[in-house]
Amino acid sequence: MTNSDSEIINIMIEYMQDFIEKPHPVFGDMPICPFTQKARQQETISYQVYDFSTRELKPDSQLVKLINDFNSSIKHEALLIIHHDKQAMTPDETEQFVESLNEIISHTGLVAFGGHPHDEFNIQGLYTRQAPYLHVIIQSYQIIKTTSDVLQKTRYYQNWSSENLKYVGFPRNTPTQV
Repeated sequence: MTNSDSEIINIMIEYMQDFIEKPHPVFGDMPICPFTQKARQQETISYQVYDFSTRELKPDSQLVKLINDFNSSIKHEALLIIHHDKQAMTPDETEQFVESLNEIISHTGLVAFGGHPHDEFNIQGLYTRQAPYLHVIIQSYQIIKTTSDVLQKTRYYQNWSSENLKYVGFPRNTPTQV
């Protein structure tokens, strides 16, 4: 890992601490992701700086190998893959990339979702996926389902529109929706 890789990871961790982990009224005074702080503190997030691209949307690519290695890990619950180039893809290209990646990895029980510095996804004007770097997060579909089921019993989703909920896979139909 180069110094720039360490710097990129640190910038993303600061973003998580300063934004993702902070309570917000839009989410019923809960953090944007109520589980990030615990995962970060318990070091169950694997951080990788890797310049993924659409060329790697093949089952035998280095990206899929990285994801499979993560899937074999018993130490980590989430894989955060951060791209060096903040503008390597547009937000639409990032969304298409994630959809294609999910088709490749869905049989593993994993699911991918992405973020982009200019991502337009928002809940009542709060842009929750506009991270400092283009990135993809890989997690177990079962973990995401379990945690979102817990959140459904709180005020977390109270301000989400039906369009927001549909975008993240509610109601759930397949493991490829997130």
